[in-house]
Amino acid sequence: MPPRTVSADLKARIPILCRRGHSVKHICHLLGVKKTLIYKVLQLFPLVSQYHCSNQGQRRSLTVNDIGFITTILRHRPTIYLDELQHELRSCRGVFVSIPTLFRTFRQLHVNRKCISAYALERNEELCAIFMNSIAEIAPDPEMLMFGDEAAKDERTII
Repeated sequence: MPPRTVSADLKARIPILCRRGHSVKHICHLLGVKKTLIYKVLQLFPLVSQYHCSNQGQRRSLTVNDIGFITTILRHRPTIYLDELQHELRSCRGVFVSIPTLFRTFRQLHVNRKCISAYALERNEELCAIFMNSIAEIAPDPEMLMFGDEAAKDERTII
């Protein structure tokens, strides 16, 4: 009896299944082939079998809910320090993350130092409260206030 031939697309599935973390025995069961064929195919693709057969790295430590929590905190406190954010995640959500994980999360959320530093320069809670109190002393009734907008002022025109 001649040896059974296996199609090319079936052989192409072997490195993919190995990359996803399936064992050789499980691949044999899924595809209905023998172990020798799997080892021969993986020998033809040494990079795939060497680097991708095992699950490498750590599992993702932040869930969608954790990222939503980070987004909410950043919306309310855009100038929060990374260690403070790390502490908030640990105390409120029970999740410990590293600083590089937070940086990668910020990159996913499209948050960079420019937008955070702009908030930091523009916002000072103490000065804002002092200004509001001084305005309240000058004009106790808000109807007494009048504001002018000079954004449309053009120095080239007379009017």
